[in-house]
Amino acid sequence: MRIGLMLQGRSCRALVLEGRSVVSVAEQQQAGSQAEALDRVLSALRLQFGGRITDVTADVGRVLAAGQPGHVVAIRISPRPPADQFHNTRVPTLIEPAVTRTVHVRGGHDLRGRPLAPLDLKAFLLELPSILSLGVRNVAITAVGSTASPEHETRIADAILSNNSDIRISVSSDFYSSVFRDRDYTAVLNSALMESGEELAAMVEEAGKRHFPTATLSYARNDGGRAPLARLAVVPVHALRPEPAMAVLGAATLGGLREGEVVVCTDEGVSVGNMRGGLPVARSLIRQGYEASLATNAAIVEPYTANHPVRPDIPSVVADIRTSQDTPPEYGLVPTLPLARDLTLIGCAATPLTAWIDRLERVSGQADLHRVQHRAEEEASSAAVQLGASPTDTRIIESNVFAMPYGNPGIVRIRVQAAGGTSGSEEQAPNAHAMEATA
Repeated sequence: MRIGLMLQGRSCRALVLEGRSVVSVAEQQQAGSQAEALDRVLSALRLQFGGRITDVTADVGRVLAAGQPGHVVAIRISPRPPADQFHNTRVPTLIEPAVTRTVHVRGGHDLRGRPLAPLDLKAFLLELPSILSLGVRNVAITAVGSTASPEHETRIADAILSNNSDIRISVSSDFYSSVFRDRDYTAVLNSALMESGEELAAMVEEAGKRHFPTATLSYARNDGGRAPLARLAVVPVHALRPEPAMAVLGAATLGGLREGEVVVCTDEGVSVGNMRGGLPVARSLIRQGYEASLATNAAIVEPYTANHPVRPDIPSVVADIRTSQDTPPEYGLVPTLPLARDLTLIGCAATPLTAWIDRLERVSGQADLHRVQHRAEEEASSAAVQLGASPTDTRIIESNVFAMPYGNPGIVRIRVQAAGGTSGSEEQAPNAHAMEATA
């Protein structure tokens, strides 16, 4: 049995999934604090199910989004500083106040991993005491060309940690985007959320281990997967917007859909996503209009329109979760799950562990291309296993190769996703046929 949790404000809600059937939905618990609400919910579930619980996965996105971001020092590595204010890297206005100081360091690489300028580590070390004197624990490091070579980011991070090992550091090479601004914003936001991530991880760990000492504890990710709770303190940005992905996965789980289209009807409108290999299809960026994009793998969930192509050859699930169902859904949709409820919680309970490899590679021919792609697939599978997935239940969900634009022959982007369930867990990908499930 697996638990899906939703934390928000000073409340908590939970659902228990056995196989692919919902066996218990806890009432939303309001309490004097978030920790108290969580404890009440888990205590009630322990009395009901005891040691039969194998996994607990928490959606903490709303808590992260509502929290106060911590102060951040932004370190930007490039061959030269911006020529003027117009050319300066700007993060979205909501996170801009979190950046207390910006430091420029000479360095950076091109897309082939060749240095554009030698790293001016000596000048940085002279400035480091003044950075540490600010008392800010969160540091975001962004380098030009870090997608091809993270060397300069790593050397700056090592220099900081050798002087103060308590500093929390986010490096932009951990987040793939071909755009410097996207990686900078993501590293800054991730750094600003690290303290909240640490606190949430500690709270869920303490309550989870007290009530279910043998259960695996995880948090829900934006891509529709999950990761061990300890990772929440390191990469909280990947837990910021999991609800769209979890709703798609929850509907697919109830409908027994492994490959195909998922349509969800809500009071706010109709959205659509797609399933591939038992997980929502994802992209590597969350776009925000003219603002910098968030470099995190996230499910592709878009508004359903009157012009949406309907293909009878593609299996589909239509879930109606509107408060009132007195009128039929828009666009002539006929629900296959007319009484669906708690899709996000179902998705949290059903989600597997996921891992990504997303990087640039140099190739010199078709055989070389196949070699680096196969290596990336092996590394993605290994990464999923290191997160706790069973080696016998780990599979490749996506494996793609993209040519790089702007006249860079021989440089390709490798993007691979692996997923797997934990050893001893009943977790499995949805079957292609309908399963027993109750909402």
